[in-house]
Amino acid sequence: MSEIDVITFDNLPEAVKHLIQDVEEIKNLLLNQSASRKPIINKDVAENDILNVEDVAKKLGIEKGTVYNLTHKRQIPYFKRGGRIYFDATEINEWVRSDRRKTLKQLKEEANQLTRK
Repeated sequence: MSEIDVITFDNLPEAVKHLIQDVEEIKNLLLNQSASRKPIINKDVAENDILNVEDVAKKLGIEKGTVYNLTHKRQIPYFKRGGRIYFDATEINEWVRSDRRKTLKQLKEEANQLTRK
């Protein structure tokens, strides 16, 4: 919005247009940045392994306290045996992948399909 210093009622449509363009640019930058990050799932552990809290924290790149909080809130799949907390590596991978976000391209294609009907 460098061209518009003061937003008035008369220049509101153009100001909104500039804001939308700026938001779109920021969104694309964030998407490109997140795509270039390393994946959060570490391949150090085999798919069928049983993990402890430390393993899960390392695998997900988070603190052990965060893992305990997730189990306390029952937001992550786990099981207990003898007072210890364990995780199934396959379930952890599925849990991470369960919140997958669609790409802009996928969303646009979906919107196009819905509008064609």
